[in-house]
Amino acid sequence: MIDTGAGDALRDVRVEWVLNSHWHEDHIALNGVGRRVAAHYLDADAVQDYEEFKRRYALGDLVKLFVNFEFKRVDRTFEDGEVFEFEGVQVEVLHTPGHSAGHCCFVIGDVIFLADIDLTPFGPWYGCIDCNVRDFVLSIERLKKEISKRRISLAIPSHGKAISGTEEILRRLDDFLAKIFERDRKVRELVRSGEDPVGKGVIYKKLPEPKEIFLHFERIMIEKHLATSLEELYLSES
Repeated sequence: MIDTGAGDALRDVRVEWVLNSHWHEDHIALNGVGRRVAAHYLDADAVQDYEEFKRRYALGDLVKLFVNFEFKRVDRTFEDGEVFEFEGVQVEVLHTPGHSAGHCCFVIGDVIFLADIDLTPFGPWYGCIDCNVRDFVLSIERLKKEISKRRISLAIPSHGKAISGTEEILRRLDDFLAKIFERDRKVRELVRSGEDPVGKGVIYKKLPEPKEIFLHFERIMIEKHLATSLEELYLSES
């Protein structure tokens, strides 16, 4: 099983292996359904340890709002390019950092599990301290090349609907990537005009509740932009 964030639907399921795409709570909450758990070596500590999980969110005790589960030990770590084989089915790991340091996608034949490179209209999310906006851009670019080369015909994100057809998947990846560049331009325009970009709708058009938490995420995401130059990357895109 890849990830275990499906809630009560999984409680009576038992599998030999769980492969975690990354460490966020909606992907590891029911890791206990697996006899063994595997995760990328850069995310393994946050998958199995509450203190590291809390550190990466940088929310202090507020992070308890996300934790209603028991952390399960990671039995095996993996890295980019590794291939798992389960009864003749091969699952290849593609390390795609940005959303987290160890975020991974998985390729099974002509199908790719995109995890939280999820192609939603909101766009990429990089609100934890181990996120990296430049890595996110490079991961999307890598995926475009891999999907085109391998002629991937079905992409399954963690959120939203599956996408069929190589060209449609590539188009949706382009749209997803464009969100990062759009945000980057807006952040820099606001800073040049002397405004604080936090709370100006660059990331969240309207802050969800609890606002304190989402304002924290927005601040981190904007800081990622200000700490990183993306100009040469979006110039190369255009």
